[in-house]
This record gives sequence, structure tokens and C-alpha cells, in this order.
Amino acid sequence: MLEVPSTIEGKQGFYGDIKDSFEREGFSLGGNWEYFKGFFDHILYLREGVTIYLRLPVFVLSGVLDRDDALLQFGRPFLIKHIMNLGIAEGDMDFSALDITGLSQFQKPRDPDDKIKNEDRWIRAADAAISRINSDLVSV
Repeated sequence: MLEVPSTIEGKQGFYGDIKDSFEREGFSLGGNWEYFKGFFDHILYLREGVTIYLRLPVFVLSGVLDRDDALLQFGRPFLIKHIMNLGIAEGDMDFSALDITGLSQFQKPRDPDDKIKNEDRWIRAADAAISRINSDLVSV
């Protein structure tokens, strides 16, 4: 994990006001969210089983996260590098094409938080992605 200090920290917005512009810029409400907190995820890199995600943590100040009237406040963004487990496990004869390609949702990742090399490059990429959505938010 690599933290990305950003001007988005502490900014607020209503879910209904930001969701469309966030989605247009490639951000989506990540899985495993809860009604009072979650993450907007954006893929910065995806190739050969390696994915680098920009995650924007959000905390619900009022309402429920997936409702238009939920007031959100953003925390410190961070990057994670996820390495998928491509192929099949040795000796495993019960597999599908999804397992071989790494697209199976049930296959464990080889490394869910690998070290990110070229940190400056990825921080700049994260800053650029954040700058495209930052104007939709209000400073507190």
C-alpha cells in the first residue's frame, strides 16, 4: 500500500451529486462497502494479472452510502498493487477456463498488496485521476 497525500482529503459531497461524474472518470464504488464507509476504486494499470488500484476512502457523515442523499467525506487516498493467481494450482483437476485466465472470483490472489515500484510515477497518475473528479467536491 502506498498513501497518496491529496487535496481531496476532508472534502465532502453527496453521493447522488458525484456518482455519475466519478463513474465517467472510471471510479466505482468498490465491493465490501458498508453503509457508513467504503472506497471508490479506479484502475490505473491492468496487464498480465497485475492491477494497480487507486482507492479513495469515504466515510458517511449522514445517510446511507448507496443513497443519493448520503453525505460523504473523503479520507487519504492510497494505491494498492494486486497480483492475480493466473493458471491452476498444481494437482488441482477441478478447474475452469475462468481459473486459468485469472478471472475466477473465487481464486485467491497470488499477492493482494504487492510492493509498488516507481512510486513517483504512480503518485502522479493518481494525482491526475483525482484532479479530474476533485472539482465535484466541497472543502470543509
